[in-house]
Amino acid sequence: MRIWDPAGNLAALSLSRAAGTTASAIELLVALLALALTTALVAQRLRFPYTLALVIVGLVLGFLRVVPTLRLEPSVVLFIFLPALLFEGAWSSDAMLMAKNWIAIALLAVPGVLISLGVVAAVLHFGAGLPWLVALLLGAIVSPTDPVAVVALLRQLGMPARLRAIIEGESLFNDGISVAIYTVVLGLLLSARGIQNTFSGASPWAITPHVFWLFFGGPLLGILAGFVVARFLRLVDDHLIETAITFGAAYGIYLIADTLATSGLLAVVCVGLILSTYGRRTGITERGREAVDTVWEFVGYIVNSLLFLVVGLQIGATPFAGALLAVVWAVVGVIVGRALMIWLLVTIHDTVAARQARRGDARGRPLFRLVTLDRRWRPLLLLAGLRGALSLALVLSLPDAVPQAGLLERIVYGVVLVTLLGQGAGMRFLLPHWPRVETT
Repeated sequence: MRIWDPAGNLAALSLSRAAGTTASAIELLVALLALALTTALVAQRLRFPYTLALVIVGLVLGFLRVVPTLRLEPSVVLFIFLPALLFEGAWSSDAMLMAKNWIAIALLAVPGVLISLGVVAAVLHFGAGLPWLVALLLGAIVSPTDPVAVVALLRQLGMPARLRAIIEGESLFNDGISVAIYTVVLGLLLSARGIQNTFSGASPWAITPHVFWLFFGGPLLGILAGFVVARFLRLVDDHLIETAITFGAAYGIYLIADTLATSGLLAVVCVGLILSTYGRRTGITERGREAVDTVWEFVGYIVNSLLFLVVGLQIGATPFAGALLAVVWAVVGVIVGRALMIWLLVTIHDTVAARQARRGDARGRPLFRLVTLDRRWRPLLLLAGLRGALSLALVLSLPDAVPQAGLLERIVYGVVLVTLLGQGAGMRFLLPHWPRVETT
């Protein structure tokens, strides 16, 4: 749902403002890719998460101004990078295990986002002095988690599949939820400043249908499209065409949802989950499944490599003078909010699960059957709350009319940097000594 699009052009796909020609842009892209792959090889030898290594290399190069100044274009992240990452995540995830743990995932992705957003907004309002609507907007921007590095490390160290499913599921869905909240808060903020947008002059009753469609329209479109595409795949017996269809589904449903003013990210997640379960089982040939797995794994690897490197480059080139105190308050809000949501919501989940186990209430209702989470997972869930590319894309897409937009941008950069390096490195050193306990 586009509240504000001053350029009127969602297809502004330039990676760098400094790249004046197509040739120079391609040369820069090839150089970044070579650097990313070299960094990944070194990180693999050192058994260090390659995504974190890419951020560190980017920070150093950005600080030293070794490469031309780069600036992530929001449209590149929102239209090219995120649909690919979300579809690949949904396609490669254990959808059945996610379904078994859907209540835990829903708790973290919906009320968890609201708790985190509220804590961040309150800390920034009372600590940094930001107006409430601006603080809420920033809370929405830094709410989505980006645990790509953590999930890769979990797989590398053989951590429980159930824990991975919960972390992946939370990240897949809280991206769309956070963008929807961001859209609503931004609309209210612009309305308060007298700027015309979707919510201008509308009563709460008039806004409600827009908000409802924003949150639920994307999943509905994604589920419907998933079943339609899965049925269509039954007519195809060529692995190349099958692979191409999955790309069309990922990007096509994003465009359709965006045109219909609902969440394209949630639509991509849902179409990916439907195709990974129903479509994989009934519509795609065996050779097609192998091809789709390989191609999307490759696409996800390349996109992640470039994205984390460019994130590091951009943050490294950003001066934080005058924003350090606000960054500290924001980091405190993010960590406290994450801790509160984990301990509160997981405690509620486990209390209900224990009561069901004592009474046998869920024997006839497997959809609502809960199984307690290992208490030792809570610190891991806390550290898994990394922030990344989506937060950067959202803050970079803010219109100039938003007060203190430059300060908000530097705050988000600081939060992304601290969570990626601090929490990511913490996971790296914590996990090798963590007890392996597998529960379903």
